[in-house]
Amino acid sequence: MKRLVLVFGVLLIAALLVAPLYDATAQSIKVKTIGRSLNSLTPPVKGAAAPAWNIATGLRAVGVESRAYFKADTAGSGAVGTPSWVLTTKPTGSATVLDSADGSWINSIKPDMVGEYVVTATVGGVPGSATVFASTYIGVGTAANAGCFCHPTAADIKSRWEQSVHGTIFKDGITGNEEVERGKGAYAVGCIKCHTTGWDPAANNNNFGYKVKQSGWDTTWYQGLEFMGGDYWITTGDTSKWALLTADEKKQGNIGCEQCHGPMADHTTTADVNKAGVTIQPDVCNQCHDGSRRHSLGTFYLNSGHYQMHYGGAAEGGRLNCQPCHTGAGGLYYLSHGMDTTGMAANYVVSRDAASPISCQVCHDPHGNDNPYALRTMTAKGDSLRNGYIIPTQFRSSTSGVCFACHIGRYSVKAKITTTPPYYGWSDRFYPHYNQQADMLFGSGGYQYGDESFTGLMSHGGVEGLCVGCHMQGRANSLGGNNPLANHSFSMSDTMFSAGVYKPTNACAPCHGEIEDFDDIRALYDFDRNGSIEGVQTEIAGLLNAVKAMLPLDSSTGEPVTMRKDSLAVKNRPDLIQGVWNYYFVKTDRSMGIHNTKYAVRLLYKTLGWTPLDVETTPGTPTEFALNQNYPTPFNPTTNISFAMPNDGHVLLQVFDVTGALVKTLVDQSVRAGNMQVTWDGTNLKGGKVASGVYLYRMATDNFVTAKKMVLMK
Repeated sequence: MKRLVLVFGVLLIAALLVAPLYDATAQSIKVKTIGRSLNSLTPPVKGAAAPAWNIATGLRAVGVESRAYFKADTAGSGAVGTPSWVLTTKPTGSATVLDSADGSWINSIKPDMVGEYVVTATVGGVPGSATVFASTYIGVGTAANAGCFCHPTAADIKSRWEQSVHGTIFKDGITGNEEVERGKGAYAVGCIKCHTTGWDPAANNNNFGYKVKQSGWDTTWYQGLEFMGGDYWITTGDTSKWALLTADEKKQGNIGCEQCHGPMADHTTTADVNKAGVTIQPDVCNQCHDGSRRHSLGTFYLNSGHYQMHYGGAAEGGRLNCQPCHTGAGGLYYLSHGMDTTGMAANYVVSRDAASPISCQVCHDPHGNDNPYALRTMTAKGDSLRNGYIIPTQFRSSTSGVCFACHIGRYSVKAKITTTPPYYGWSDRFYPHYNQQADMLFGSGGYQYGDESFTGLMSHGGVEGLCVGCHMQGRANSLGGNNPLANHSFSMSDTMFSAGVYKPTNACAPCHGEIEDFDDIRALYDFDRNGSIEGVQTEIAGLLNAVKAMLPLDSSTGEPVTMRKDSLAVKNRPDLIQGVWNYYFVKTDRSMGIHNTKYAVRLLYKTLGWTPLDVETTPGTPTEFALNQNYPTPFNPTTNISFAMPNDGHVLLQVFDVTGALVKTLVDQSVRAGNMQVTWDGTNLKGGKVASGVYLYRMATDNFVTAKKMVLMK
C-alpha cells in the first residue's frame, strides 16, 4: 500500500511539473500581418503635407524594400504583459532589422532581399509568429499573363479585370477620360500612386513608381499641360502621355493582380502558394480607399458595423449557421452559392476565421463584373425572402440586392408561428431573428392573423436604390475633401469627422423637408392613441409599449418572454406567441417604424385588435371637413370609408345599426390634417361578423358632426 501511495505521489508530482510546460506550449498569441493606409499612418489634417508613403497591404507577399507591418494579439491566449520581438528568420546575408523596440504592439520590417522573413512576438512567455515572403513585381502584360492568369478561372478573371475600373483607371486618367470638363480630363500626380501597381519610388522591386522614377517619366509627363485646381488637364482621348511609357512600364500601369495579391515574381516560377497573398481583410483595399482626404470610402467603412461586427465573435462567427452573415469568408460562400448554405461542411467552422469582417470583397468583386459598382451577383434565390415573399421585379436589380442576403429574417413566420400546440414553433426560441430589415422594408414576415391584404405594403418603395438610397447617401470628408462619396459606414446616426458637416437626415429631405431628427417626421395620426400626434418613432414606441403590456414578461430583462424555458407562460395561448413575434419583429428591425411605417402600424394594430387608418393618395390639404360615401356599396366583406380634415384634431368615427346600437368604433384618436381612409371589415366590437343590412357610420370632431348610410349584402 505504501509503495502504491509512493508511486501515485511521484506520478502526481511529475504531472504537476509537466503541466505548466504543456500549457505554455499549447497556447500561443497571434501575430498578424496588417495593412497600413495613409489615414491610419498619419490622420489627415487640413492643409498639412501628405505623410510618408509607407502604406502596406497586410498580405504575406510583400515587395523587397517595401515595409511590412505586424501586430501582436493576445486575445484568447491568457498571456499577460507586453511583447518582446525577434526577427526569427531572414535570408542569408540580409541586414533587415525590426523597426520598433520591445513593448510595442505593432512592429514592422523593410525586407532588403528576396526570401522568407519570420517575425516572432512573445508576451508573458507565450509566443506567436507570422511569416512574409519578399519578392519583386512582374506586372500584367503580354509576357506576364502566364504568371497572373494561370488559374482555372483565368480567362474569366482576365476578361472581367481588363474591363473593370481597376484595370482601366490609370490609362483613362492619363488619356483625359476622368472628370471630363471642357473636353478635358483632370488628373493629378497624386492620383497615379493608387492607380498603378506597387507604387513605392524608393523601393527597388520593379514597381511602377520606381521604374518611372528611373526613366524620368514621373516628373516630365505633365509638362506643357494646363494646371488648374490642383489638377493637370488633358484633352480627352490624348494618348501621348500614355505613349511615353515603355512596354515594361505599362505592365504596371494599372491596378493589377499584384496590387491586391502582392509581388508575384517568385510565386509564378515556383507555384508556391505561400509566396502569394490572398485575403478578405479590408486592409488590401484601404491601402488606396483610405488613402487621402478626398477618398474616404475606407475611412467610412472602418466606422461601420460591418467592419466592427458587434456579433462577430466565437459565439456567432464560430457557428456554421451564423457564419454566412457574421464572417467575411462565410459571406462570400453564401453569396456565391445563391444564399444557400447546404454545402458548408461542418469543418468550415474550424477553418474559417471567426473574426473576419464583412469586408469590401464580400460585397464587391475586385476583379469586376457587369453589376453596378461590381457588386456581387445575386442568383435566383436572391429574388425571394425566407418567408416565401417574392421580391417584386422592379426591385430585384436594386443595388441593395446584396444587402438583402443578410438583412433578412432567418425564419418563415408561417412555419414558426402556428395555431397548434406547442405554439413556440421550435426548440429554443419563439421570436424572429434580429436582422429582418428586408422583410420589414417589403412588408412581409410579420404575423398577419390570416389577413394577406397588406402583404407587400411599403412606405419607401419609391426611394431610389432602396437601402442604399438612405444608408449610403453621399457625404464628404470634412477634413478637406469636397467630393461626396457613398457613405460606407451605412449609419443613419453617424456624425463622423465633425458635427454639422453631415446630417443623416439629409436623405429624408427630398420627401420630408429639412429636418434635424428622424422623429421630426410626424405620424399621420395618433398611432398609439395617447391623445397626441407625435413623431413616427415616438408613436411606434407607444404602440410597442401597448403590445408589451399584453404579454408575459421575463423578470430578468423586463421584456416579453422569448425562450422555450418560458413556454409555461404562453401555454395554450397562440395569441401571446403571435404578439411576441410581432413585438420583436418591429423592435429588432431597429428603425422604430422608419423602414416601413405602414406595415409596422398594421402589424401592431392587428396584434392589439385595433383598426388602422390609411392615407389616400390625394395631394394637398382639404379646405373643409367631409365624410365621403363608403366604397364599394353595397359591400361584402369589407368597405372603405374616407374623410377629410382641414386641420389636426380628434376624430370619432363609429358604426351603428338601424336601432342606434353601437356596432364598431373605427377611429377614436387625433389625426393630422389631410385625406384619411379607414377600412371596416364587417365585424362588431367582439370581432364577430355582422348580418346583412343597413348600417350608419357617424363622424364627430370638435367642429363637425355628420353621418351616412351603407349597406352590407352577403
